Amino acid sequence: MLRVVLAIVFARTLADGCWHPLIAFAVAAASDYVDGPIARRAGPTRYGALVDSVADIVFVLVALLAGVATGRLSWTVPAAIVCSATPYLIAMIRQPPADDGTARAYSAVGHAAGVCNYALVGFLAGSVALPWPHWPSLLGAASAVVIALNLAALGQRFRGRR
Repeated sequence: MLRVVLAIVFARTLADGCWHPLIAFAVAAASDYVDGPIARRAGPTRYGALVDSVADIVFVLVALLAGVATGRLSWTVPAAIVCSATPYLIAMIRQPPADDGTARAYSAVGHAAGVCNYALVGFLAGSVALPWPHWPSLLGAASAVVIALNLAALGQRFRGRR
């Protein structure tokens, strides 16, 4: 749930031109990295996997929507993520659980999209905290990768359902 709070902090501080979004991103990324091993040690649950995924998606979407609001990103980036994340979350809820009780909606392309989604948020935070003339080009290229991967994950999910 920390990532949901950090999403708000990120969005509120993005236009300030300071280090706060970068700090919020770093804490969110670290919490996402650390919570998996902790959950596996405690015994993974379907509910935990769903809450983790929702927290990731909320953090990424709120952060990237702030990027849209500040003119750093196109609206097509969060739109592609919503198109990809919605059927993923539905599949997590509807599919029968795996033997260990967790959800089985994982795909390699979807995982790669999720990693790139987070990376784009990191680039966005860096573009505020660390002035550099090439950020617009980097954000544009990273946005194209994020859109392509999320649409590929969406296509894979629908092909897999047939």
